[in-house]
Amino acid sequence: MAGRAAILALLPVVGVLGYSDTVPIVAWSSKSSSVLNGLSPDLRYEDSVSIIDGVLSPEGACSFDTVLVINQPGLRSSDLRALPTSSGLSAILNTAPSSRQYPHVKRSASASLQDITESLARRCGSTLTNASPADGPLDLAENSKHVVCVNMPTIEGSPKLRKVAMLGHDQYLSSEIEKINAAFTSHLVLYVGSPLEHPGYRRQLLPPSEFDPTYAPDNSTLSDGGIFKRYQLFSTPLLVALLVVFFIIVPIIMMAVSALASLQSSVRLEAPKGYHAQEKKTQ
Repeated sequence: MAGRAAILALLPVVGVLGYSDTVPIVAWSSKSSSVLNGLSPDLRYEDSVSIIDGVLSPEGACSFDTVLVINQPGLRSSDLRALPTSSGLSAILNTAPSSRQYPHVKRSASASLQDITESLARRCGSTLTNASPADGPLDLAENSKHVVCVNMPTIEGSPKLRKVAMLGHDQYLSSEIEKINAAFTSHLVLYVGSPLEHPGYRRQLLPPSEFDPTYAPDNSTLSDGGIFKRYQLFSTPLLVALLVVFFIIVPIIMMAVSALASLQSSVRLEAPKGYHAQEKKTQ
């Protein structure tokens, strides 16, 4: 029973870790799209680049006046689910003639969205525009076709902070999409999450060189607060290993030892009736 309870307690942790290497992808269009409608609605474990290439294929994407590609580092499917039904993005998505939603897609670093949008703009003969909320409202010429790559701010922190940030991003995106819808006859939107890249990310991928001065230690840049500020001691694999050991392996061992200790032998070493040890010795 203790082992079963421990396993049930670990299920939420395992579920979160199972999606730790995935990103959400949402796509919709202002008119019916054979490309979006042709995509399978269940591509949970497909590579993100293959799905993006399918949505932004020139055969389908070039038929739209405006293609809006939104990239947001740190975005999770739970952030999109936390948006209220009355939010701008929810309302736009619910009324879209064609849409596809993939909450958990394997992320891929084989190609960047910037490269993909540049290639799409060349193939479609569209004007490429890079934008962000810090640049202000979009200013797109109505007499030409556009491919717009919007780089949203990184979203991270506690669930409460993430929800507040998403509400602000929803207002910006829904406002810009409504302007595009009013100015152009058709548009395609691709909203993609991307993994966070911490300062030490590239350092983990590439081994440091002793001849590279960028890897030399600099005590002046170290943060205060002790070892827990400078190093990550409790990583996710270590925490999972500790949970498995203390809540599964240790209870099983204790139950096994307790079961062995409770075993009793049914054979009793008693002398048979009529047997007298003293008489046996005098014979």
